[in-house]
Amino acid sequence: MEIVITVVAVLAATTILYKVLPHRNLGQKKPILALFPKYKNEVPKPKSVYRVEEVMSSLGFEKKKDQGGSIKYSRGSIAGDISVKLMKINVTFSPISNGNLPYTVEAAWVVAFDTGDHWDFTKQLGDKIESA
Repeated sequence: MEIVITVVAVLAATTILYKVLPHRNLGQKKPILALFPKYKNEVPKPKSVYRVEEVMSSLGFEKKKDQGGSIKYSRGSIAGDISVKLMKINVTFSPISNGNLPYTVEAAWVVAFDTGDHWDFTKQLGDKIESA
């Protein structure tokens, strides 16, 4: 019984820590190992207002919320693999600021560590939006 309580406590603490930690800037260099990977990035304002929706749809994302100028997309399953291609990922686009479109990428539940997949995805997403 003590083992179950310990496991639940560790999972709860890890989840809370992941949720409260701020998003880190994407940076130029892919990390070898990142703890609690949550990234933020920004790209120049897309030429077409539909570009973001086209890119997100092509990557399998569905629009979930449109609140106060922020738009949230999600894909995957919480019960999925630990791969960024299969796990549930949330991407949130904030209102355009200074001619740039800021966005964040994070796991829907929790990721304790990452070997660069989340960084790669965040970078590739920005590159796809910019290449319109």
